[in-house]
Amino acid sequence: MKGFDAQAGVYNSAALVQAEVAQRLAARLSGNPKKILEIGCGTGLLSELLAARFPGAEMLLTDISPKMLAQAQARLGQGATYRVMDGQWPETPEKFDVIASSLAFQWFDDLPGALARLGGSLAPGGVLAFATLGAKSFAQWRQAHEEMNLPCGLRDYVAAENFPWPAGYNCRLEAEIIEEAHPNGHSFIRGMKTLGAAVSPAGHKPVGAGKFRALLTRFSSGFTAQYEILFGELRRS
Repeated sequence: MKGFDAQAGVYNSAALVQAEVAQRLAARLSGNPKKILEIGCGTGLLSELLAARFPGAEMLLTDISPKMLAQAQARLGQGATYRVMDGQWPETPEKFDVIASSLAFQWFDDLPGALARLGGSLAPGGVLAFATLGAKSFAQWRQAHEEMNLPCGLRDYVAAENFPWPAGYNCRLEAEIIEEAHPNGHSFIRGMKTLGAAVSPAGHKPVGAGKFRALLTRFSSGFTAQYEILFGELRRS
């Protein structure tokens, strides 16, 4: 949370892929939902699209970062309700026609449990629609670390074929690749820090300065960050 709080004011300047994912996720939603819950709304990229797509819906926007939530509120104003909440533990007795989340699930420590709990917050016929990072994300960056025998500070993301769906729901998953070109490795790292996403998993030992410079020289003439986006739907029948 601290990383996102610190970068809330500048997040949008680097969130090009995040904006594209939000658009693709919003386009997958249809119908006439009356109540919408968003998990990990961040600065409101998806929230704004949902509000435009479903103008009659009541929207509850949540995020674990108070400063990110404040950015979303500045974007949408009084058109929604806002709540600081850990999306893994939906603290609401309400039932929702749509629960949406864009690029938040990869930060969950208990994704299987979170999916089951969020499914329990769906109204009959409701849908949990989300986008999250898949295991093939940043493959080139990870490979360079492996070839140089260096620990990689990126989190491990779930593989599409191993997605931990809870029992009792109709589920589907589709993977798409989005590429983001950078002039060099430094640019990629700066972007991750601007997004507040340069948070290593517990127990990670940082690479020494000299070895990290050697790593970056491999990408001095350009680096393409590959995002594997898993678009999922969990429906309550």
